[in-house]
Amino acid sequence: METIKQALIYDRSVHPERTNATFERVAEVLENVIGEQSATHISNLLDILGQPNPRNQLNSEQAHKITDYLDKAVLSRPQIQDIGRQLQLSEISTSEAIDIHKQFKIPVSHPEVDIIPVEGKGCWIRDTKGKWYLDMDSNYSATNLGMSNPEIALGLFNQANTLISMKEDRIQIARSRFLKEIHQMMPQGLDQFYWQNSGGEAVDKALKIAKAATESTQVIAFKGGFHGRTHGAVAVTWNVNYRKPFGLDETGWVHFAEFNDLKSVEALLKETGAKIILLEMVQGEEAGNRPATAEFVNGLWALAKQYDAVIIDDEVQAGFGRTAVKQGDWFACMSYDVVPDLMVIGKSFGGGYPVTAVVTKKEVGSKMKYGYDGSTFGGNPMAMTAALIATRQMREKDVTGNVVARAAQIKEGIATLKQKYPVIGAYSGRGLMFGFDLGSADNVRKVQDGLRENGVKVSLSSDSMIRFLPLTIITDGETRFFLKQLEKALQSLKV
Repeated sequence: METIKQALIYDRSVHPERTNATFERVAEVLENVIGEQSATHISNLLDILGQPNPRNQLNSEQAHKITDYLDKAVLSRPQIQDIGRQLQLSEISTSEAIDIHKQFKIPVSHPEVDIIPVEGKGCWIRDTKGKWYLDMDSNYSATNLGMSNPEIALGLFNQANTLISMKEDRIQIARSRFLKEIHQMMPQGLDQFYWQNSGGEAVDKALKIAKAATESTQVIAFKGGFHGRTHGAVAVTWNVNYRKPFGLDETGWVHFAEFNDLKSVEALLKETGAKIILLEMVQGEEAGNRPATAEFVNGLWALAKQYDAVIIDDEVQAGFGRTAVKQGDWFACMSYDVVPDLMVIGKSFGGGYPVTAVVTKKEVGSKMKYGYDGSTFGGNPMAMTAALIATRQMREKDVTGNVVARAAQIKEGIATLKQKYPVIGAYSGRGLMFGFDLGSADNVRKVQDGLRENGVKVSLSSDSMIRFLPLTIITDGETRFFLKQLEKALQSLKV
């Protein structure tokens, strides 16, 4: 009972991040744990508490009355433990959390209201209803090392107790530790870092560095490409619906070539005199996880050399082993056996903690001068601590080897399902960045709903393409579970 009482009334010395629980949340947890039998208990508690406002925070007297009642109720020890755990995970009810977001959040995205995650373990997330789901989104490839990570948590705790922040231009030890180790994962020659906090921000800075290095403003990006939500990143993103509201649909300095089409690129190089080429090796958000062909990549590098252009490789989503085709392919460019002039990295970089970077060659980075840019939080001690621990774990867990094995398992499994469910169309992807066509956006929604009902959460799609970004530590057993639940979800489309 003490655990429940502590979950109802927060102790700032132990949980300064919490608030007191509401009765609405107490009632929800009782429903989660004991089902239909909860109605009587909820009614009794309302009478004991004098019919409180369900969303008001409970006080100590009310918390005592609740725990006293539950102590005398006919509940099993596992039920009591589960009630305590669920209240610890959230003192706010599902419906209140949704209402708060609807009231106060600027509508820049569609809020997912089907589940409200409160706990993670490995590749799994648990929601406010107490249900567990295999996560196949990995937060856009940001939590690849687990939906919680005790070692990163401990490292961040230790660092926050020592030095929580420091401006980018001041030398610090946490960053020094990271730089001593990261070189073993990087493509040869990419050893100059500039740290940022988000992928879009890092793309912006990569463009600035490339412009300084080439003394050119003209940029060739690609149709189907997506590079982030900041102003500069949106300007080089293909979807006009992202650019037009901000006057970025006709910038004059961005030119879009056809992906996997060298003739289109060369025509723009000749026409515009562009000296900067920006691409994703595997186009994700807008193109349904579409990889570049080897012929295209090799030809693009040859064109860049011929026209004296630099290449920016956006690996924010594809990097840190996600698109590996052989062991040691930490970045997509390594699997294509090329080295870009600049590379943008992020997402998985900090194991879920926000940290990104532009990485480049010395001859390119040296073109930047003091005052050309700056960052208050870039490469701060917390971010560098997370990045050090996360990249160590990637190597220790042999993430690239696991990606190769699980990708083969998934591709084979989907090919088998395709024989039974012809609604499955073209498969597209590289490593654990994959998807397949389902014929319509409505079919995608139905399959996503079916997966959720069977314990798998995925919300990524590109029109008729359903997309998946499982955690790069997903196991053989979890992969088999996914394929089994996918077949169940596909049954609603079988004709």
